Amino acid sequence: NRIIHGKLTLQRVPVDLHACVRQALEVSRGDFEAKHLELNVALEAERHQVLGEAARLRQVFWNLLKNAAKFTPARGRVTVRSRNLTDGGEPWIAVEVVDSGIGIEPAALAKIFDPFEQGNPDLGRRYGGLGLGLTIARNLVETHGGQLRAASAGPGQGATFTAELPALSHPDAPGELAPTPGAESQR
Repeated sequence: NRIIHGKLTLQRVPVDLHACVRQALEVSRGDFEAKHLELNVALEAERHQVLGEAARLRQVFWNLLKNAAKFTPARGRVTVRSRNLTDGGEPWIAVEVVDSGIGIEPAALAKIFDPFEQGNPDLGRRYGGLGLGLTIARNLVETHGGQLRAASAGPGQGATFTAELPALSHPDAPGELAPTPGAESQR
């Protein structure tokens, strides 16, 4: 599909990234409750407006949250946090999804974003899925001008997925931030 092959065209408008994350959290709530996962949320980035497509950004975070819930054992922990970064003077926002799950083999980190790749053939049989969620998330983040990274200390050590996106330079400028569709229900 267009997302996997990097041929997606976005309608770029100012978007509240925190609202996108909150909406993805709401959609994912059942996955966390079913496994009694502890969910910690710290959306603290001061600049959290980006230029992009809200539905696609929600899809990124839904995929990352679904992945964290899937690979974290019952009563485990997932943390979602945001922070601001600066790259050459330009503002960026990083959103991290950190889990206490099964972790990722160091050798598998390099290919974890490849289509149909789950890092280990046994994972597909044990946890299900096609191995496309992270591929889609990465391609959507890159289409928005950002990058998606994965880190893990190894098996049993959990994983951290970090989406870094360029933030709007002047988020308080009149008319720069359009409301994110569906955000009203999150307030």
